[in-house]
Amino acid sequence: MTDKELEQRLEKALSAAAPDDVEGVLSRCEARKGIVIPMKKRTTGKMWKSLAAACLALVLVGGGGAYYYQANAVASVVSLDVNPCIELKVNKSEKVLSADPMNADGAVILEGMDLKGTKADVAMYAIIGALLQKGYVDELANSILITVEDEDAQRGEKLQAELTAQADAALANAQISGAILSQTLQMSSELSAKAEEYGISAGKAALIEAIVAGSNGTKTFESLVGLSINELNLLYSAQSFSPADPEEIGVIGSGDSSTAIITEGPPIVVTGFASQSAYIGLEAAKEAALKHAGLSAGDVTFLEAEYDYDDGRMVYEVEFRFGDTEYEYEVDALTGEIVKYERENDGPIGGGGSLPSGDYIGESAAKAAALAHAGVKESDTQYCNAWLEYDDGRPECYEVEFMSGSTRYEYEIALTSDTVLKFESKNLGGQTASSGNAGSGSGTSGDIGSQGAKQAALTHAGVSESQAYELEVDRDWDDGRLEYEVEFKAGGMEYEYKIDGVTGSILEYEWDRDD
Repeated sequence: MTDKELEQRLEKALSAAAPDDVEGVLSRCEARKGIVIPMKKRTTGKMWKSLAAACLALVLVGGGGAYYYQANAVASVVSLDVNPCIELKVNKSEKVLSADPMNADGAVILEGMDLKGTKADVAMYAIIGALLQKGYVDELANSILITVEDEDAQRGEKLQAELTAQADAALANAQISGAILSQTLQMSSELSAKAEEYGISAGKAALIEAIVAGSNGTKTFESLVGLSINELNLLYSAQSFSPADPEEIGVIGSGDSSTAIITEGPPIVVTGFASQSAYIGLEAAKEAALKHAGLSAGDVTFLEAEYDYDDGRMVYEVEFRFGDTEYEYEVDALTGEIVKYERENDGPIGGGGSLPSGDYIGESAAKAAALAHAGVKESDTQYCNAWLEYDDGRPECYEVEFMSGSTRYEYEIALTSDTVLKFESKNLGGQTASSGNAGSGSGTSGDIGSQGAKQAALTHAGVSESQAYELEVDRDWDDGRLEYEVEFKAGGMEYEYKIDGVTGSILEYEWDRDD
């Protein structure tokens, strides 16, 4: 019997037990004014039956109302985040009262589903199945956030464990190695307001706040709002896990166990590994940093290698020590590009840490690398010299200098590979302008102008104007020659050019990483 049918029957029973006859009672009272009616001690059986029926009906109606209220009262609010976000409202019996999408992707997942009245764990299994079927959870992004909001912490934690188990089972059934973050929160108006402000769930807001709290002021809530749950999982796990074994660097959780990570807020339970498949991987990031430093893995002690988020991109932070020198690198997680690097020496100059000379590529190989990069044969050079460059008493790189025609080249080559770290070339035999004054005009007769100088530099660098930024052009005179200095950035590099103001030839140029 449904609640509505029960209410209708109770109303009918109450009406029969106590009929609505107010007008008739009042008219009969008026007719009998002044008449004394003797009171009898005996009550008829019919009257007792009527009274009993009325009392029973009242009891049934009261109990039915309480049952109806309990069955439809929200006890817990469950949110599930991947990128689709879905909210379930659940009663004390763990039955779903409503299932609502929190964004457009959530609506796609719930399309065609009627979860009202189902058990919460069954609904969770069905939603995970739809996420898998529609490609929102896969090997590239396998993290799911489950949040239970409940005033009764014990009840909320019990529901959290049940829902996590169902999500694990759904992922295992699809043979997806998933990663689940789960948490129980007490309903907070402050957290709800922040979630509403940024259009996210309270669960995602709580996860972001945990990451910000553990970042030592290096991250803000606003900078992390746009990240996916998988990216947030990588960041949260990296900053919350302190491995005892260097081989465990960057790893948290396991496929068959869970780890409760305690932060300033409620504990977040993490199971499984957040997917790294979209990125180059920690090992590749280490190799990129070592190659840039001119070192090999056997020569250094790794201190840390983990995910981070900086300047709008996911990066690997790689730290290692070589002798008394500590290196810190940021490597783009998608491309392997060196984003930032620092080196700090905390020991005596010349004290230990030198690479065995057998690990160096040698001066001949360094020359060959520089000549190949410049596209010049050694037989076409006036001279070609190479030597080890030292910093604080330790080999830093190979310096290579050579002259070909009227152009002088200077190169820095890595110690253990043919990687070009930096280079510069300067044309020493450019044409001299006959006359003129320094100015900023757009160009006169015999003057290519700012636009011509800019185009010459961009063409030489292989960069289009739309790709360049922070582009500056200055017009100047040097030893009686009209020149343009052009500076710009593109693709993580800084470029500096000197252009002959009359011929447009490249007199000097230099590029380096944009640090």
